[in-house]
Amino acid sequence: MLPLSGLAAAITAAELAGVGVHAGAGTPRKSNPPATAGDDSDEIAALEAVRIALTEVGDGGAYVWRRRHGRLSGVVMPTASFKDGGRVCRHLRLLLTRGDRVGTAEGVACRLGDGRWQLGG
Repeated sequence: MLPLSGLAAAITAAELAGVGVHAGAGTPRKSNPPATAGDDSDEIAALEAVRIALTEVGDGGAYVWRRRHGRLSGVVMPTASFKDGGRVCRHLRLLLTRGDRVGTAEGVACRLGDGRWQLGG
């Protein structure tokens, strides 16, 4: 299990190893983030999936996504929300799949004053 703060490094390492490890309640949502030519776009797609899940999915829910090129897919699961110094924070788990290889990461993200999410370990 990798911390979310190392998400970019995890994706890079996963690409080298050939493993896709790259962070509403109830029914899982599905998405197809757009694909571009380069593999480095996988990191952007994974981070966008994390952002959508943190913003739109309730605790205990899941956001399911798959790249259009089919090489990478994942599930982002926000598990608990809490306040930290007035900021809204959420614990989440991330499951990433590339082919028959699966990787996981978990961590905490806190919402900044400008609405962006900051990933932590």
